[in-house]
Amino acid sequence: MKKVCIIGAGVVGSSLAKKLSVSGYEIAVIDKNGAKIEDLTSTLDIMGIDCDATEVRCLDKVKDFELFIVVTDSDERNIAIAAILKSFFKKDKIIIRVSKNAFAAPPIKELLGVEPVNILTEVITKIIDTIRFPFARSVVRFEKGKLILLNYMVSSEDIFAGKQIKELQALRRLIPFTIAALERDGKVTVPDGDTIVYPGDSLFFVIKEEDVKMFQEHLLKNAEPVKLAFILGYSKFTVELLKRISDFEGLKIKLVEPDLQKCEETAGEFPNIDVLHGEVTDVELLKSEGIDKADLVIAITEDEENNVLSCILAKKLGAKRAAALIAHSEYENIIESIGIDTPIVPRKLLASRVYTTLSSKSLLDVFELRENIEILEMRVGEEWDGKQIAEIKCKECPLVLALKRDNDIQVVGGDTVVKKGDILICIRQR
Repeated sequence: MKKVCIIGAGVVGSSLAKKLSVSGYEIAVIDKNGAKIEDLTSTLDIMGIDCDATEVRCLDKVKDFELFIVVTDSDERNIAIAAILKSFFKKDKIIIRVSKNAFAAPPIKELLGVEPVNILTEVITKIIDTIRFPFARSVVRFEKGKLILLNYMVSSEDIFAGKQIKELQALRRLIPFTIAALERDGKVTVPDGDTIVYPGDSLFFVIKEEDVKMFQEHLLKNAEPVKLAFILGYSKFTVELLKRISDFEGLKIKLVEPDLQKCEETAGEFPNIDVLHGEVTDVELLKSEGIDKADLVIAITEDEENNVLSCILAKKLGAKRAAALIAHSEYENIIESIGIDTPIVPRKLLASRVYTTLSSKSLLDVFELRENIEILEMRVGEEWDGKQIAEIKCKECPLVLALKRDNDIQVVGGDTVVKKGDILICIRQR
């Protein structure tokens, strides 16, 4: 699949166009805002089309494209465009962005015959992963959730500290995992067996979800569970999050919200959480409610600036970790540097979902570690049939993360034997 049409040149569409165009895809972007199209085509080698995608004659200009990603700001508009693509042009590879749960429900998905990506659901899943895996700086799921990429900062007490990666073979036999990448002093590299792990390094582990609990219990020192979480501010995200986590065993939740009516409504719907009426930046209120004992602070309102400021204040008052919803992915590294542990970027979550559907020349590009790192799929041919992973020498695949065989996926070690037809998931530096 090489020809991708993006409909909607807003922040999400523009971000996808930039990422996919440098990854070798032929990109067309449609938007009825000519200024946005001009901005994109002046900096990217893409086709820009200034027209209304709800009109058949507009979509006729991209009728030979294979995948359509519909990301305008309107759910209804996205559905209408998808319907035109299905009925008039018989397209079957369509991804649409939606923000309402109803539009992502299985009956609607089946009726439309498209792949809806619900930003609301993606954001909530990200936060729940932050609660479930508190030791991880970030969590990325791929291969339909069968594999997880965990980013963990090594402490001096960890079993990894001071060891070469090849010294971890015995541990990997006990609990299958692969160290996909290492970040040190802001630089991300793909390690080899001789790489020494130091305290302060950030390691990116690939592991199956069912092995995470054992991995956490046996290998990680900084793995205290989240027992107290503060949610700063009410929003559509807050309501959906509370529906999912209000009954989590052992988790105490406190919501701070300045709107009295919203407080009353939330308290009525979720009687087992503490609802506090007040400003999210009220220092005395936060102190009196024990913000210094909070394991996690969550700010997911539509006000990006308020999310960041309230999280910084909470961290200053003693909260252990903070997660903030931000609209601009370009701010992510800056925000991390000032104390926000988990920036939640909706457009990046959408992009990750899109990348997992693209498999041209085996490119997955789902991790988004840094610009110099890419993930590849490679099919095993006759020349590698029956060889162990350690025997495979390939510039395109210097480190194998996992192996797909039939409907199964497994994290591999150096002694794993591959067969013709297997698909290797590899990581390399550009």
